[in-house]
This record gives sequence, structure tokens and C-alpha cells, in this order.
Amino acid sequence: MFNAQRIACKALLPLLFAALASPALLAASLPTSLDLAPDEIASSRSQAIALPQTETGISGRNLALVAQTGDSLSADITQTGNALEAFILQSGYALEASIEQYGSHNQGLIVQSGSYNKARIEQYGAYNDAQIEQTGTGHCSSVTQHGQGLSALVRQYR
Repeated sequence: MFNAQRIACKALLPLLFAALASPALLAASLPTSLDLAPDEIASSRSQAIALPQTETGISGRNLALVAQTGDSLSADITQTGNALEAFILQSGYALEASIEQYGSHNQGLIVQSGSYNKARIEQYGAYNDAQIEQTGTGHCSSVTQHGQGLSALVRQYR
């Protein structure tokens, strides 16, 4: 398990920092700190955040990022447009993830470290990229893409 944690830390942290330094996220003018209060961290209720994404064309960039650590995790991103980026970064226990994008020149990435992994990326359009990286014991991945000029990469580690 130590090997899986080491691989996940090496994958999760650089990806998180790269996503946070993304021009799309910086241009969004979000608050610099999204820290939770102690009572929010301890809360077991499900949290849902909806961020509207408008289609800006290939020259523009939209980014959706979900970064989670904890116990029974789950994530879901659905976007429509072009030149979209979606990242789901999870570390924890039960894990599940999903990315579904409609449009062209989109990128989807799921990185999971934990026990009961599941992942799913489904993209419709041309020139989309999908990547899934999983460490843990319960691996299960699915990438479905419809269109042309598509690429997909799935890596699973112990």
C-alpha cells in the first residue's frame, strides 16, 4: 500500500497544482482561499457545487476541477462546449468519479488513490483526450468516446 500512496502523492499534487495554475482558473477570479470551517470538514452531508460553464470557443478555456480527500467520495462533471478541461482528483476510501463532455478539443482527467476505485469518462465530439490514473485495489475504468481524432490512456497501479 505504501507504493500506491507514493504513486498517488506524486500524481495528485503536481496535477492539483497544475490545475490550480491553469489560465482558465486564474482568469475566473475566484477567491484565493476556499478553506472549509472545522464544522464543514466534519460534516458528513453531501456537498454539491454547480459552476456554470459558457461556451467560449476554442480560443477560450473552461475548467472544472473537483479535488477530494476523505472516505466515501463521489464526483460528477458534465460540460458542453469546446476547449473544456475537467479534472477529478480523489484520494480516500470508496471513490467514484465521472466526467461527461460534449464538444471538441476537450480534455478529461481522473486521478484516484484509494480502495474501491471506479472511474468513467465519456466524451462526444472530435479531438478529445481522456486519461485515467488509478492506484488501489478495486480498479474499474471505462472510457467511451464518440468522434474522430480521439485519444485515451488508462493506467492502473497496485
